[in-house]
Amino acid sequence: MRQPNRRTFVLALGTAPLWLPVACAHHEETPLAHLYGQDWVHGAYEMYAGKYAAIQTSSEQATKNAYAMLAQKGVVALEALQTREVPFFIRVDESERGFKIARDVPERLKFTADMSDADRTAAQARWEAAREHIQTDYEEIRRLDWALTTLLSQTQAVRSAIENGKIEQYHLVHQLTVMEAGEKPPFELPYQVSVDDYRDVLTLLIERLDDDAKRLGRVESDIVTVGLTARSTDSGSASLAANLHKVLLAVVTDASASTPRAATFPRSNDDRGQYLAKGKELCASIKASPEYAKWDKEENAKAFDQLGKMLSLIDSMTGLKVSAIYRQVLDIWRGDAETLASVLPGGGEVAKTLVSAIELTDKARKIAGKVQTGIATAKTAVDTGKKLANGGVPSAANASSVVELANGSGLLNTGSNFARSKMEKQLAFFKDQKELTQIKGAIAESSLMTSTLANVPGVGGGG
Repeated sequence: MRQPNRRTFVLALGTAPLWLPVACAHHEETPLAHLYGQDWVHGAYEMYAGKYAAIQTSSEQATKNAYAMLAQKGVVALEALQTREVPFFIRVDESERGFKIARDVPERLKFTADMSDADRTAAQARWEAAREHIQTDYEEIRRLDWALTTLLSQTQAVRSAIENGKIEQYHLVHQLTVMEAGEKPPFELPYQVSVDDYRDVLTLLIERLDDDAKRLGRVESDIVTVGLTARSTDSGSASLAANLHKVLLAVVTDASASTPRAATFPRSNDDRGQYLAKGKELCASIKASPEYAKWDKEENAKAFDQLGKMLSLIDSMTGLKVSAIYRQVLDIWRGDAETLASVLPGGGEVAKTLVSAIELTDKARKIAGKVQTGIATAKTAVDTGKKLANGGVPSAANASSVVELANGSGLLNTGSNFARSKMEKQLAFFKDQKELTQIKGAIAESSLMTSTLANVPGVGGGG
């Protein structure tokens, strides 16, 4: 028999779902009506199964471009912005469709009456440095805005896919439920396709949607963590920009270990049996959940247009206004760093990196006040070669961009007056200077540093 091509499947499945909308009494036309038997069973599953795998693949490619920009240009740019002594803030804009780095370099230098000569000299030096680098900083900010906005748009697409996948699972469970009650399939089944075959396809798709949601959740958590880490470098907490390199390395590791499952029908009896068992378990769990009961009641109370078509385009904003997780992500990116652990799926290098950072930050903040007091007294940074005895007040030493706290309590940014004033608010990702050196070496050898950078509109020389 002639094998149908992908375009044929797309056209057929784009106009007919495998499930019937709730409250819809009439039968639909049979999808893939030109196929029959196992060709129909395999084709129906495979085209539907590839829907969210394609979303993961496209999202990972887009985010890879943004990650490469941050690895090659972003960390250096953030380090430079931190040294200007001009406050800058990284936040999601009011439209919720982009990131914006806001900073204000005044046209004129202003002194206040309470300034000493030393204060005025320092203020003038900071202002001149900011003005001197204003064009370079402008281009670097455009690159950072582009990379972070790319991550935001992918978060919207991925979260929307996860939410839509959940609704599609509800439709599949509903279809199986009404068939168990004696109703016929929503369309005439092709020749040599039994009701049991059709039921198995629906059950396998429930399992497939669950597997896709887990992998998309990993992609989402990676994006959110990178966004948070970048945001933590601004004037809100002035954390080390190099923290991004550690997170990006974890992202690369996770991505290599989580490729989408092939969108092919499980022909092996063992695999198919395993997926069917899991699908049945999920079906029972979903059917018993209060969320499904609420959805089913609402859908049965109204006659509604068909919510989704096979292979329909995902609107990046669909459902996001009411998504609790997405609202929490935006809250995180607007400044609440400590809530991130609650939205990340377990496992993976990114989750491990974040858990470690939360623990290390807690240790660092317990003694950062003493360190900050010592720096303020000495009016200089701390020599990173000298560990602080039991977290005590450091002695004055040569200026440095980082301070290593005692007993492996973390590295903090001390590269500017502003950073030194924010030590109690910084996030600590590195245990000590040795780990920082190791990560710098590893990121230099990673694929992110060899990727060709994307062109950024408005920036000379592209990326």
